[in-house]
Amino acid sequence: MPNCLQNSIALRAPLLAIVRRLLGLLHCGPGLLRRAAYDAMPIPYLVTGSPEQFIVSTADKVIGRELFLYGEFDFAKLQVAVSILTREGLPAPSHLIDVGANIGTITIPALKRGLMQTATAIEPHPDNLRLLRANLALNGLENRVAVLAQAVSDLADVTLFLHESLTNSGNHTISTDGIPVPSSRLDDMNFPPNSLLWMDIEGHEGHALKGAERLLATGIPVVCEFNPEFLIQSGGMNAFRRAFEGRRIYDLQVPGQSKINLEAIANKLRLRPNNLQWTDILALS
Repeated sequence: MPNCLQNSIALRAPLLAIVRRLLGLLHCGPGLLRRAAYDAMPIPYLVTGSPEQFIVSTADKVIGRELFLYGEFDFAKLQVAVSILTREGLPAPSHLIDVGANIGTITIPALKRGLMQTATAIEPHPDNLRLLRANLALNGLENRVAVLAQAVSDLADVTLFLHESLTNSGNHTISTDGIPVPSSRLDDMNFPPNSLLWMDIEGHEGHALKGAERLLATGIPVVCEFNPEFLIQSGGMNAFRRAFEGRRIYDLQVPGQSKINLEAIANKLRLRPNNLQWTDILALS
């Protein structure tokens, strides 16, 4: 009987209508209901997001869930960064270097909404890579994005290890064990002029910036996560600070704020609860 129902042409249209109605209720209903529905999904993957579309793993209880609930993840920070560039009289970037691109949550809306024209998406995790490539194709962007399957660090052609998070596809971290991934340096890659460097790699930013001295010397604007605890644990805090010496720093969680220094930001972060002691910064030469 179940096979008959599954293969019934007569029932297909009304069943699809019911499914669409249920999904519509989930997308438009109360947040608590939609969150519970996402967490209870019996399927491994789901297409979600608006106006862009993403295939997400339902095991991802952070980025995938945010895309399901709100249609985007962290993209407002890029919009704030570009608005500061404009305010400071600097040209708007046309190429995005997305280090830790995940499944395309920044690259895809940046291109689809016209903030950037092209992108380089760098991502080491194999599952994220599969979804990244699928999402680029789903949004018709595969010809405008170069995908690099590697980690970024201060050393090239060595094997690093990626420790996996089971519930957050954006929280895989470089560690002493885990999935082996190849490493590269940003200084060994070629990027178009008028690029913006976006980086969120869970505390490995200092190492990546150490391998990008020539790129930074061009004056490229940089947006990256600033998590002092993660940077100290990875041994990258000193390199992080050196990379931004002499640069104007802006805290993207305080969009109207004038420039500030890293120490002042770190002092503010210490006053927050432990799970909120991080922010994202824009660094301009």
